[in-house]
Amino acid sequence: MTGYKFYPQSVVWEITFACNMRCLHCGTSAGKARPDELTTAEALALIDELAALECEVINLSGGEPLLRKDWRQLAERIKHHNMYLHIISNGYLVDDEIVADFKRLQFDNVGISFDGTQKTHDYIRRTPGSHDRAYAAMKRLAEAKVPFCAVTQVSNLNLGEIDDIRRELLEVGCKSWRIQMTTATGRMPKDLTLTLDNYPSFIDKLLAYGKDESQIQIDVGENIGYFGCKGTELVGGQPYLGCFAGTRVLGIESDGKIKGCLSMPEEFVEGNIRDSSLTAIWNDPDKFAYNRKFTRETARGECYDCQFLPLCRGGCATTSVGASGHRADNPYCIYRIERRQGIEPTITPLMEKLLDQFKEPAGPTEKR
Repeated sequence: MTGYKFYPQSVVWEITFACNMRCLHCGTSAGKARPDELTTAEALALIDELAALECEVINLSGGEPLLRKDWRQLAERIKHHNMYLHIISNGYLVDDEIVADFKRLQFDNVGISFDGTQKTHDYIRRTPGSHDRAYAAMKRLAEAKVPFCAVTQVSNLNLGEIDDIRRELLEVGCKSWRIQMTTATGRMPKDLTLTLDNYPSFIDKLLAYGKDESQIQIDVGENIGYFGCKGTELVGGQPYLGCFAGTRVLGIESDGKIKGCLSMPEEFVEGNIRDSSLTAIWNDPDKFAYNRKFTRETARGECYDCQFLPLCRGGCATTSVGASGHRADNPYCIYRIERRQGIEPTITPLMEKLLDQFKEPAGPTEKR
């Protein structure tokens, strides 16, 4: 990725590992607070440093971020630097007082996890009443006119309920719906993630929703689609430019560990701000090599031979590692599935122009 400016444009920050749920799909297996989580002073200094690094968006996450007592102080410092302020919560603790705090602190978006009808949502989150609490949280946010979205993790557990989820979101007045695919990380058993057989029908459903965004806007997660006909349609004909972990995206764990993306497994930790400053970690030319120094030799399987590899770099790194064990051997690529069906990909003029920049000399290659 030469000639490309690396800066942490968007940060997802696990401000605490503490959580009041034990969700089946939790990618980090959150539960109890880490014994050495960043102090308030360390967290505020980190926000200042992120501002100096030109960060634009900070998303407070967890665990359950509302369990950290100083979350309001952190929010105030983020807004002091004129950065966009987001939070993702399971909604269980969101009462009228907290909604008022969201409004006072000028949160730009509040994400509420919503994963199915009552029985399914409560089962996934292992918490009776969690569905009703999340629904009530969204209702409060809508009434208070606080910007919010629903966030749904789709797996085999709830794929069949996606229309029911949409109906409930419309009932509660939700205007934006972030839909992500659950990965085989953390607590999530691999056999409960979406099968490749039903993955195309899932994408068809998203495409159908996207054609009618008059009622609710669909925000498709970065680990869904990629190239091919359907993948290109999902992103409005634009080229998919791959995983931004460590190039424009940054993940921070509650004890100061740094990853390119918070969803990535622990083997992708690049350092800790208590051992070296975030600036030093970010500017180290040898960090985040899986993206910054990506080459075709990094890829395996069908990704290795793919014409789009220079652009997508195997798609979402977390999804690929969870599914195949490799950074770039991603079975959840709709182009890969379509190619097996003999479907020719959509290639726009912009894609052709970008691919021309990565033309490789003709010659024999060794298939991985």
